[in-house]
Amino acid sequence: MKTEKAMPVTRLDVLRRGVVGCCPNCGRRSLLQSWFRLRPSCQTCGMALAKSSGFYSGTTSIGYVASILFIIIPLCFLVTFKIVSVVQAVLLGIGGTFLFMLGLYPLMLCWMVMAYYVALPEELPANEGFTPPH
Repeated sequence: MKTEKAMPVTRLDVLRRGVVGCCPNCGRRSLLQSWFRLRPSCQTCGMALAKSSGFYSGTTSIGYVASILFIIIPLCFLVTFKIVSVVQAVLLGIGGTFLFMLGLYPLMLCWMVMAYYVALPEELPANEGFTPPH
């Protein structure tokens, strides 16, 4: 009976690293070139970060969901309980969502990389030659 060796970097490792914006391959904080841009590759391990064009537009989807959960829904409760007016909630929603997405954008870029490698951990350079368990 052939036993498969476990991948050096597991899905859980990728999740732990990705949530805080670290490289899914080596775990170091070296993915960001600027606030709005990923590096072409990790500065530490050299793993290529460039994917097909449009790949990182998924940050918009992450931002929308996070804004709904953390800005819009709480504001709806504040309006329902008459703590703020509808006009105030709309203005807070627009401004809050903009600032929230602007502030989290670097992490959202890293989360897109994380999501890709959570789905396909065998594509990490550290896992080269390993196959995922069935």
